[in-house]
Amino acid sequence: MKNSMATKLIAMYMASSFIVLASFALIVQYAIKHHFYAQDYQLLNSKFLTVAATLDDLQSNSSPALTENFTYLWVINHDGALTYSNSNQPLPPALSHQNALEWKEGGESYRGFRFKIKHPQYDAIVLAVNTGYHNSFINELDIVLIWTFLISSLISSVYAIFTVKKGLAPLQGLQSYLNNINTRQLDIRIPSNDLPVELSQLVETQNKMLDRLQCGFNRLSEFSSDIAHELKTPLTNMMTQTQVALSSARTIDEYQDILGSNAEEIERLNKTIRDTLYLAKSENQLLHSNKEPLTLAVIIQPLIEYYELLAEDKNVTIDIVELNLTEGGTQFGDKQMLQRAISNILSNALRHCDSNTAITIQLSSDDNFNVIKIINTGEPIPASSLPYLFDRFYRADKSRKHTSSVGAGLGLAITKSITQAHGGNISVSSIQRVTAFSLMLKKDGM
Repeated sequence: MKNSMATKLIAMYMASSFIVLASFALIVQYAIKHHFYAQDYQLLNSKFLTVAATLDDLQSNSSPALTENFTYLWVINHDGALTYSNSNQPLPPALSHQNALEWKEGGESYRGFRFKIKHPQYDAIVLAVNTGYHNSFINELDIVLIWTFLISSLISSVYAIFTVKKGLAPLQGLQSYLNNINTRQLDIRIPSNDLPVELSQLVETQNKMLDRLQCGFNRLSEFSSDIAHELKTPLTNMMTQTQVALSSARTIDEYQDILGSNAEEIERLNKTIRDTLYLAKSENQLLHSNKEPLTLAVIIQPLIEYYELLAEDKNVTIDIVELNLTEGGTQFGDKQMLQRAISNILSNALRHCDSNTAITIQLSSDDNFNVIKIINTGEPIPASSLPYLFDRFYRADKSRKHTSSVGAGLGLAITKSITQAHGGNISVSSIQRVTAFSLMLKKDGM
């Protein structure tokens, strides 16, 4: 059986009520008994003063103080022997040396006190009263307290059940909201305005979790759709070309052209799959990285030499400029990962820059970060595309799909993940045909 929070709260409330009520009953009982004890002592003490004043004439006089509300009197000499008693009631042996005593005899209850006196013949006076009336009152009070305890406990239990159910009612409303949440309704949010403070904090945390789940689910849905589209296009192209080739006899050159076209489509598929796998490993920190001290200019120079050959067709130059570079631009990181990230930016810059322009790579640093800024002049990136530029499969120009490159829109997403793996981030600006990508890398690569 599962633990019930409501049952625990009711049990705790009832236990607390029982303890409070029982404590109250015991305190009342103790207070009454203590009151009777003090009352008896005060009564007998006043009678002791009267008896002590007439002690020498005690055997010849009957003191009104003793006959009113009959009081038992015993006088003890210095030898501890009883020398006088006003009744046939025997003196309890304990009172010969104790100052106070309660006892029962013959079905009656008594309370007595021993008063020490200074007298040449007598040592002490013992006075006692019958406490039957007190005991009867206490017994009746006990019955009243027991019934009060039982009735109060019953009322407290009913109130506890009502209070707990009413107090936990918001949880039932919370449960109804949560039951409505599914993969098709991840936009449901739980209102927290009318909830108690303790639950409102929980609900706010729950809503934030739902925001993350919705964002992740939407990204997964978009990723599934995008990758299906990216894989479908080259497969469709290959299927169409193959069917056309099989529809009639072809020459060897025609078959070679078809096979070459299929090889390009296969290469595009292969690159998409490799990039997707690389990105998944990078985002889940599954990539093996070999971080070591590097010099930014040194790892960038081979990339410049490679892309300068490609840039000759557009008469584009690639320049590297060092600005406020401290420690010689030393960067702790993975050489291959950083070269891949920079290569993706250079490839995009070269693809979209104007002919007869320059691509500038600026290197700068501060106390904690190295900054690589790649600037090109050419067709601008629409402002509406800037927030999504580093999303997987996103393309600012939709018409470029499968035309001038074999990319699948994963390059910038990979660059961002590599930058974040080195404790940094990437940003982009595109103003008046000047586009600049800034890679900020933490020097220690952590």
